[in-house]
Amino acid sequence: MSDQSICAEVSKLTKCYGKGKIKALDAVDLTIETGEIVGLIGPNGSGKTTIVGCLLGLLKPDSGEVKIFGKSPDFYSVHKMIGYMPERPDFEHWMTGLQFLEYHHGLARLNPHGAKRAVEELLEFVELPRDAWSRKLKTYSRGMLQRLNLAQGLLTDPKFLLMDEPTLGLDPSGVAVVRKIVGRLRERGATAVINSHQLDEIERLCDRVAFIKHGKIAVIEKLKGQDFCDYVISIKWSMNGFDGGQPDLAALAVEAGSVLKEQNSRTAKFIVKDSQAAGYLIKKIVSAGLLVEEAVPERARLEQLFLDQGCSDGN
Repeated sequence: MSDQSICAEVSKLTKCYGKGKIKALDAVDLTIETGEIVGLIGPNGSGKTTIVGCLLGLLKPDSGEVKIFGKSPDFYSVHKMIGYMPERPDFEHWMTGLQFLEYHHGLARLNPHGAKRAVEELLEFVELPRDAWSRKLKTYSRGMLQRLNLAQGLLTDPKFLLMDEPTLGLDPSGVAVVRKIVGRLRERGATAVINSHQLDEIERLCDRVAFIKHGKIAVIEKLKGQDFCDYVISIKWSMNGFDGGQPDLAALAVEAGSVLKEQNSRTAKFIVKDSQAAGYLIKKIVSAGLLVEEAVPERARLEQLFLDQGCSDGN
């Protein structure tokens, strides 16, 4: 009997290409709890997409094991619970948007009664313009195709959704749709894995993140409810209406559990532990009489994690 608190479990997963010459995954262990959103990040070629392929059962590992709700991903019962949004989907460009989703609705062996309404609701949910529903896919922009890709991944109302670069090609309103999708998954207690180079979105959406490097999981960090690395915040203030001398920022930083890194007449940089510490520091500075005009993190936490792992950027 499977443990329903565990959605997916990867044990000693190894996958090689080129007749064993290229080790894409090297004894990877990863457990994903039911109801959590997990991000996969790392440099290109680190093994992220290979993990997703193994979770889907599209790739066969050379050794190790993958279980989805306690079963092999090859089981049809598992297929019915999984949704997938590929990075580069292959569309039938002669179809219209409606025809495409209705076709995949049938492929998924969903109830044909009410299929049209179910498809229309999904197109509305991903905010694909109604005047595009009956147009051929060959006339769609990249962003429109990605919205259709998102809709297809949600067709089966999946318990486990794998999203490969879901914000690729999307404008800000499309990115908001992805956030809405993840919010819907949370409400239903569903699980998701998001593979992306968009570090700010991973940080916003995910509960945990797995940093993958050279086919291994270098570190797994919790994002929600716990900050995993110090970062620098730059604070700028105005002296208008302030008659006293400049307060002792170093002392205020210590009181707030932070460290003053550098300062000049109107700006200062502080090393803070987390967002709560940053908020407390700003409150201290305002209470001391300075009018804070802006407070900006110098670097996102996941970007800092990339640097800490010896990677120059997220590409």
